[in-house]
Amino acid sequence: MMITNQMTFPYIHIDNSTLGNHTSTFLKVSADTQDSWINNIFHNSRYGIFCLADGKLELISKGSNTAKFRKCKCSDEQTAMQKIQQWMESF
Repeated sequence: MMITNQMTFPYIHIDNSTLGNHTSTFLKVSADTQDSWINNIFHNSRYGIFCLADGKLELISKGSNTAKFRKCKCSDEQTAMQKIQQWMESF
């Protein structure tokens, strides 16, 4: 279980992408622990892949039996993680 500034995620992986002059942050989260994934595959869990770019947080991929997520404005990574935590608590 990964604890990030008092938020608990069973699994989280953060990547930064810099293409040209543009920087994006990708947050891969799962509501399941890594050892409970079927065949140890991330996409077999209740997951979400989020993109934080230009102050907007967007869900770009999600697992089955997970809730919808509306694109929203986030000023920083901490705010984005709070929104993701709320999303994870909805299922």
